[in-house]
Amino acid sequence: MRIRYSVLRTVVISAVAIFFIGMIVALYAVAPELHLIARTKTQSYLENHFQSTVQFKDFDVSVYPRIHITVNEIDMRHEGRTDIAPLIQIKALTMEAKFWSLLSTHPTVSRVDLKGLVIHTPPRHSGGEPVIHRSDADLSKKFPVTISTITADEALIVILRTDAKPPHQFEIHKLEMNDFDFSQPATFRALLTNPVPRGEIHCVGQFGPWDARDPSQTPVKANYEFYNADMGTLKGLKGTLSSTGKFSGPLDYLTVNGVTDIPNFALRTSDHPMALHTDFEAVVDGTNGNTYLDAVTAKFLHTTLVTKGKVVDEYPKVKGRTIVMDTVSKSARIEDLLLLAVKADPPVMTGGANLKAKILIPEGNSDLLERLRIAAEFGVSKAEFTSDSVQGKINSLSRRGQGQPKNMDLSAASDLRGAFKMEDGEIKFSRLAFSVPGADVQMAGTYSVDSTQLNFRGKLALQAKLSQTVTGVKSFFLKAVDPFFKGKNGEKAGTVIPIKVTGTKDQPSFGLDFHDKLNKFTEKSAEE
Repeated sequence: MRIRYSVLRTVVISAVAIFFIGMIVALYAVAPELHLIARTKTQSYLENHFQSTVQFKDFDVSVYPRIHITVNEIDMRHEGRTDIAPLIQIKALTMEAKFWSLLSTHPTVSRVDLKGLVIHTPPRHSGGEPVIHRSDADLSKKFPVTISTITADEALIVILRTDAKPPHQFEIHKLEMNDFDFSQPATFRALLTNPVPRGEIHCVGQFGPWDARDPSQTPVKANYEFYNADMGTLKGLKGTLSSTGKFSGPLDYLTVNGVTDIPNFALRTSDHPMALHTDFEAVVDGTNGNTYLDAVTAKFLHTTLVTKGKVVDEYPKVKGRTIVMDTVSKSARIEDLLLLAVKADPPVMTGGANLKAKILIPEGNSDLLERLRIAAEFGVSKAEFTSDSVQGKINSLSRRGQGQPKNMDLSAASDLRGAFKMEDGEIKFSRLAFSVPGADVQMAGTYSVDSTQLNFRGKLALQAKLSQTVTGVKSFFLKAVDPFFKGKNGEKAGTVIPIKVTGTKDQPSFGLDFHDKLNKFTEKSAEE
């Protein structure tokens, strides 16, 4: 019995060996046919699923120990178009699969590695509404296949545009996609570079199913992390940005929600680093890179700003983007805004502030702050100056305006309001009103951001008569000129004096002004 069992085992083993040897011999015998079949099937599969004409330079197939396909220099042109770059270009594609898995009704490819991958997304009409995704269910049934893992390192996504400007490019350092199937989304992980501000983005999410008719409509949904972005790539700004959030939608019309943190944000004009936090909602148009800011809430120090706007490309022949924003704040602090904008430390005043501004930064390659244009209205309540000498002069003005120059118990908080426009580094105040108990100042003029040069003209209105602003002999002699400085044409002030402010922010010069057009009325009154 043992002899018979041994003989039977030998026969079985020999038969199995002969079978596999025969299979290998048969496979090699039909290798040319397999090569042709694999090449034809691969080309047909790619052409149907990507709606493209497909060309490649080399195609190689090996069958042992598993199916291994190598394809070099692949060009896939969407709908055969030759007027734009190929939809997909690959320097080298390698694919591995088990022989038996390819014989099932739903074949599985174990792994696909892509070297030198470049994807050009065909442009749709710039700025148009996103198209509802269209299913490729018929194709996925005709060519059912699942790729377990796709890897592509140092790949490039190029978003083609409809205007004359260069396309947007996104460098993908690492990409891994799992369970890729043309009938359902695949999971992916990616590491890519954001160009401006420059930094690395980590993404984890779902991609697909691929829209063969309109690749730019392929849906994507993912969470992202964006760290160590250098704000210095935007001239005029400083800081290191980090952001987390999520995005979803078709490739060319993504909705983005997230938060950003810059622990050391600063403007060139001030260079006072501070922590800046924002919460935002935006839509990104992939056809032209335009970004529409639905809601941005920025917080720094004790101030909150709420902004809506857009970052758009309005001039095809000019580098950069135009930034348009409407900003409102009802809970700001003037010291925070001054610390953000100017170099003075501490800020010249403190107090609650409200702000309504339209901000425009035209396209160009120059310093961002040099291109900055602002039209704003503002108000500051209960402001106090941080300089004891300046606040002392304000207190003295208030006492004199109330006709009590020697009453040292009187101190004054100021109210400030106005409207201005900023352009080319200069702020032009069309109206600037400053008031303390007993005194009001109405002025207009300019302030240079870089040189801090002041040039203001206006009127000082006092509640008291001019003779009441001093005591003793001076008061006696000034009674004679009180009528010349009395408010006219319905003005209720006891005294109206033309004034000017010149010099610089750190060394202002205050004086009377009887020769300026803004004060012509007062000059005429004085002559009378």
